[in-house]
Amino acid sequence: MKRRIFLYNTVAVLTALIALLAVNGLVTRWITDRYLEQGQDWMEDRLAQVQAILTQWEPASDTWDDLDEQLRALECGLHVAVRGHEIYSSLDPGQTELLRRMVSTGWMEDVATSVRSDGVMMVGVEKDPYTIIAMPQPEFPEIMGGHRPQSEATMLGLTASGLAAIVVIVLLNLAFTRYQVKQLLQPVEELTEAAQRVERGELSQPLNYGKQDEFTAVFTAFDHMQEHLLAEREKNAAYERARTDLVSGISHDLRTPLTSVKGYLKGLRDGVANTPEKQRQYVDIAYRKACDMDVLLQRLFYFSKMETGALPIFLERADLGEFVRKFAVEAGRELAEKGGTVEVRGAPAPHPVRIDTEQMVRVLSNLTNNAVQYAGAEPLALTLTVWRERDRERLRFADNGRGVPEDQLPHLFEQFWRGDQARTSRGGEGSGLGLYIVKYIIEAHGGTVTARNDHGLVFEIALPCDEEGL
Repeated sequence: MKRRIFLYNTVAVLTALIALLAVNGLVTRWITDRYLEQGQDWMEDRLAQVQAILTQWEPASDTWDDLDEQLRALECGLHVAVRGHEIYSSLDPGQTELLRRMVSTGWMEDVATSVRSDGVMMVGVEKDPYTIIAMPQPEFPEIMGGHRPQSEATMLGLTASGLAAIVVIVLLNLAFTRYQVKQLLQPVEELTEAAQRVERGELSQPLNYGKQDEFTAVFTAFDHMQEHLLAEREKNAAYERARTDLVSGISHDLRTPLTSVKGYLKGLRDGVANTPEKQRQYVDIAYRKACDMDVLLQRLFYFSKMETGALPIFLERADLGEFVRKFAVEAGRELAEKGGTVEVRGAPAPHPVRIDTEQMVRVLSNLTNNAVQYAGAEPLALTLTVWRERDRERLRFADNGRGVPEDQLPHLFEQFWRGDQARTSRGGEGSGLGLYIVKYIIEAHGGTVTARNDHGLVFEIALPCDEEGL
């Protein structure tokens, strides 16, 4: 913008100077050509006649008015003086001043003689005691001096042309200023209109400025702001939809086991379970349903802590391979009751990491529960592989299930997200928080987690290697 303003001002000044020089040059040239043209025409057509009239004129025979009338017929004025004192003149005041300067040079004789001064031709003769001079009368506009000499006519013409040039300069300056203001205000008006659109909630129309100046960065930032606001609005809308779905899902997920618990307790109260074995069966089922509700409430509790940033992470040195093997032993016992298996693979070398063991148990538990609910494999087989890759300790958690549709993989770790399998999975419940909690905890450890399909669903976790723990 600074460059544009400088350019506009420079162009305005140069244009004004060019206009001034052009007008003055044209006026000067016109005056000069006019004098030369009139002088040349007068010399060719009338000089000899004027000389003859002045040579033949006798003061005793004609009056000065008669002589002036004869000279006017030849477009000349008359000046008569006696010993330097003017007694008769039909010249313009400016011509009279020029004539006074010329008379003092003593160029006249008793025979009519011509001389040129200041672009004006004069014819003079000395007839004692008279000094008689005839001078052509060049026609110019009154504003330029009428019959004045060339120098005075030029000065007056330049003055008039200067005034005209000032008017032209003012008009040009107004035009440049108006154009400049328009160019400066156009992006401001576009930004104002865009801001009003944003205020109305219209975020999908980019500005597309298309110029390279100081406003380019502002327009680019404004477009990025619109994109960010639109993305945030869509994200919030999706978040609210997911939250609504969560409330609905939680209501369903809590109602189902709660209804079962109430039913079995009512059966116990009403004596439906009238044998010790049946009573124990009712109590076991009610207990499992209560545990299911406890798991769901624990996930909601963790989610609320994560949202408020109050989930503590206490890091301690551990061997990832040993940690995974211990988890596999405990999880294997539970899966064995359902016909499932857990296998651990990996190099026996140390795999030092700094982890919160309690939170990492939750990560592996959530992955295991996800496989149990959604893998759809009979029997379920989990494979946990640990290895080191550069400065990262890696853990692969794989099942032998049906995997996940490719279009759903990018959404697995989103909060409240539940795939189509959620309502028809084994176990029937899914909060949409389990994998979100996994991602949150892994990233809190400075690691990453990804998911892909490979003869089942595969999660790969990468954690920073604890070099000091080697």
